[in-house]
Amino acid sequence: MDEFPIAAAGRVVPGALDNIRRYCGLAWSGGSPECWGWRYYDAVESAHDEAVTPVDVLCASAVHSGLSRSDLAFFEDRRRSLAAFLAKIPPDRRLWEVPEEVVDHVADLTALFPEASVALVSKVLHRKRPHVIPLLDRHIVDWYRPVTGKRAMAEAWGPIVRALRAEETDGETRLLRAIALTPLEKELWPFRQEDERPRLSWIRAVDIAVWMASR
Repeated sequence: MDEFPIAAAGRVVPGALDNIRRYCGLAWSGGSPECWGWRYYDAVESAHDEAVTPVDVLCASAVHSGLSRSDLAFFEDRRRSLAAFLAKIPPDRRLWEVPEEVVDHVADLTALFPEASVALVSKVLHRKRPHVIPLLDRHIVDWYRPVTGKRAMAEAWGPIVRALRAEETDGETRLLRAIALTPLEKELWPFRQEDERPRLSWIRAVDIAVWMASR
């Protein structure tokens, strides 16, 4: 497949665009379309409001191993606090476009919800603010460790949010990601008019590329 470099944490992710296509169930260089988490997580639409629904939680289970009873109880017991957290984050902006205080707010996630797994909470909340809230998992923590110096998930969260923000603030990075990923939007949503077509989250694209690089 035609390849455009996608860099994260200061280095190019190998085979990024081809692996994103593979994950999303599109044609890729290695064979027939495949089915991964995209079909059950990303392709299931979620309103970008403040209400975290059972569907959002269940879709996150497609990219997160195992939901415990306490996990399920957290999203019920803390639904108002989660809604208040989301209310401070614009739904129609990318990470580089939001004010610094919003970046600080997102980085405070682990302090505001210390009782929950940041990996799970980030995956659920990403569905509500896909262009601002990253997904956190071991592959992202390890990939960004040369930049953040952090190994533990909770400690890495804030530095990774700010590292992703710094990348998107760079004009060349934004241009390369737009060139690489905009055509994918047309393939993923072929029946949508251009002004109604969802924008592919750059945050999610990096997450997929890094994860798939080892698959």
